[in-house]
Amino acid sequence: MPNRPLFLAVLCLVGMAGCASTTQARPAPETTSGSPSDQPQRIQSAIADCMKQKGFKYVAWVPDPKIDDQWKKAVSGDYAAMRKQRQEEGFGVFFLLAHPDRKRAIWSETDSPNFAIKNELSPAQQAAYGKALTSCRTQAIKQINGRVVKSDEDWAEQENQMLKQTLDRELNGDPRLVELAAAMGDCLKGKGYRVDSVRPVDMSNRGWNEFEDKKKRIAMNDDIPEKGLPRGRYFEPRLAPAAARQYLAKEVQAALDDLECGKKFYAAYLPKNTEISERVVQQFGGGAF
Repeated sequence: MPNRPLFLAVLCLVGMAGCASTTQARPAPETTSGSPSDQPQRIQSAIADCMKQKGFKYVAWVPDPKIDDQWKKAVSGDYAAMRKQRQEEGFGVFFLLAHPDRKRAIWSETDSPNFAIKNELSPAQQAAYGKALTSCRTQAIKQINGRVVKSDEDWAEQENQMLKQTLDRELNGDPRLVELAAAMGDCLKGKGYRVDSVRPVDMSNRGWNEFEDKKKRIAMNDDIPEKGLPRGRYFEPRLAPAAARQYLAKEVQAALDDLECGKKFYAAYLPKNTEISERVVQQFGGGAF
């Protein structure tokens, strides 16, 4: 099978992302001391202790995201910063296909000291290390906050589900956000855009979802089959940068219209969205997995 990036369709927030999945009720935490902001370090420390017991070296490490001031302003709802970002990237769907040389990440696997530790091992030892690490992650999360996580994928699904549920509960029920989202929806309809729901979270994701659907349709109809992939996953489409830039141009215009209609909405919504996203991520180890 050709080597192309595997894309997980997600519920995209502005500056954060999550994806929905089913989950069961979780038991109450067995260990409750410490604040939520301490949980990433406590989980990492528990992983390190567990790995040591299994005979492996592991450094407790929580990522320090590389986020510049412009990005911080944008995810806080600053209009000028958001406009500058959207003028270049739109909603962030076709941007990397149009400009493959502009890839960026807030942190990467190679930033972790454990990347070098694992790479020094033989292939057989690396396999054993990975198996032990998955087991220790599961044990650490249960020890610190009582959540039962069966695998790395299960961990991601649970985190995304909690994020979705928390956003729905706290933001879709906020009277001020409901009012602002409705006004934004009316404005977009007046500009000819389709608006299926004016719930605050839906309005935040509306533009990204529209262009993500377009990209997915391209991927599902190109010359590489998506056979054998889990539900909701697909390979990034085979799309030449020049062709992707045509999609990006339309995306940029739509993103700017979305921002003009949602200027007041985003200023009120995004700070709350960011706080909730950070709170949920902390409960699952701070993204160091």
